[in-house]
Amino acid sequence: MQALKELVLLLQQHNLHILSTPNEQNSKLGAFYEGIFKGKFKTDADACMALYKEDPKSSKYRKLKSDLREKLLESVLQITPNHAQASDYQKAYHDCHKEWLIVRVLTGRNANTAAIMLANRLMRQAEKFDFTLLSMDVASYLRIQYGLRESDDHKFQEVNRRFAHYRNVYDAESLAEELYTQLVVGYVNNRSAQSEVHLKAVEYYDQVKGLLDQYHTYRLHLYGNLISLMRFTSANDYPQTLENCEKAIRFFQAKPYEARVPLQIFYYQRLICNIQLRQFEAGQESAQYCMNLMNEGTFNWFKYRELYFQLSMHTGRYEEASKTLHSTLKNPRFEFLPDNAKELWRIYESYVYYLGIAGKVNLPPGYVFKLGKFVNETPIFSKDKSGLNISIIVVRLMLLLQERKYDKLLDEVEAIDQYAYRHLRGKNTQRSYFFIRLLLQIPLGAFDPGMIYDKAQRYLTRLNNTPLQVANQTHEIEILPYEDLWQFAFDSLNIAKVRRMAR
Repeated sequence: MQALKELVLLLQQHNLHILSTPNEQNSKLGAFYEGIFKGKFKTDADACMALYKEDPKSSKYRKLKSDLREKLLESVLQITPNHAQASDYQKAYHDCHKEWLIVRVLTGRNANTAAIMLANRLMRQAEKFDFTLLSMDVASYLRIQYGLRESDDHKFQEVNRRFAHYRNVYDAESLAEELYTQLVVGYVNNRSAQSEVHLKAVEYYDQVKGLLDQYHTYRLHLYGNLISLMRFTSANDYPQTLENCEKAIRFFQAKPYEARVPLQIFYYQRLICNIQLRQFEAGQESAQYCMNLMNEGTFNWFKYRELYFQLSMHTGRYEEASKTLHSTLKNPRFEFLPDNAKELWRIYESYVYYLGIAGKVNLPPGYVFKLGKFVNETPIFSKDKSGLNISIIVVRLMLLLQERKYDKLLDEVEAIDQYAYRHLRGKNTQRSYFFIRLLLQIPLGAFDPGMIYDKAQRYLTRLNNTPLQVANQTHEIEILPYEDLWQFAFDSLNIAKVRRMAR
């Protein structure tokens, strides 16, 4: 069902209607399509019960589902780039691959002269836009045409040379892609800094460095620069990461076409560095550039929204962060994100809720947030003990404190103390360790601001002496700066004390 929902949404976004006749629109197929489009059918059970009053394993429903899938897939070929939004690279990708299909059809129909003419034109476009695999395929095609059909030795040797060149380039690109994927696959659900990732990144970059100097294609430099970045992001070395981003941005800006995706990626990484290094004006510039490059609902658009949310939180623009959160959660493509990405937004939601009950933002009317449900909905990062699980623990403690559930907070003290001792004493989690120790002084100080102040000073001093911009800490962990959270906690305690005195 999820694949059908995604296909229906895709076609609707491009104003393609698959049911063209009244008979189709009034059929079971039409009712099925309409139910998915309008959100009435969330699961196969919903659809089958509404249409057939049967179990979704029934042969009639499976046949209907297969028919709709085939009709949707046929319609995908009708999608064309929106020329008002697409970059010249995206338009060229679509047009070149359409022309390649035409070349193959012409050849199959023995219209070889027209096919060769089109193939030569296609070759020039493919080379201009760094479509390496397509360039290799077209060169292979022309090699056969000139060598076997026309027996033109001069042209054969020329396209044969091109084929050999692009085969070498393709091998280089494939190696860079493979090495980068190997780095990322074990890193996605564990955001704590990993020395083994750093060591692998250094090793892999040594394998591709010479290739980057030799070839200057889009795909090779995309993955090669991403490997290079991993040398520094895995160690949270933000100054070096920033320098690497600037180098990659210069490379792709020099291309004779708009390399939108690589520029999105490297501006995105630059924005991370801007946040960590407290370069807020540069961060705004990076954010604005990213906004201009991205189409709403794409995966990179959601990733950019993550960073824009973080930038807003770190600059105290909490209403903007709240607006970003709620508009993202309502986006129709949110449900198609990977589970780890959706879970990260649920963590962000908990922080906005905290700011709401602390009086820092206005929550939507009738908004409900259940702490227990939130904890159950974050199974992936709850296992990331030195990474984003820290953010989950912090917001849970802050919520208990703000809601004055002091008994529950007292119950947490021993477990949190053990957690900090076991998982947060490394160099990559120093700020988190000091902040957790700070929060533990609140119940240990009997929730009295005066007693807490004295107990907390040594940890507060250590936190202040380890600022975010020099801490070797993964950037996602500190969703709100710990210094700000500590002030909010103290404000809450002072308000509670005044109210107790008034009573």
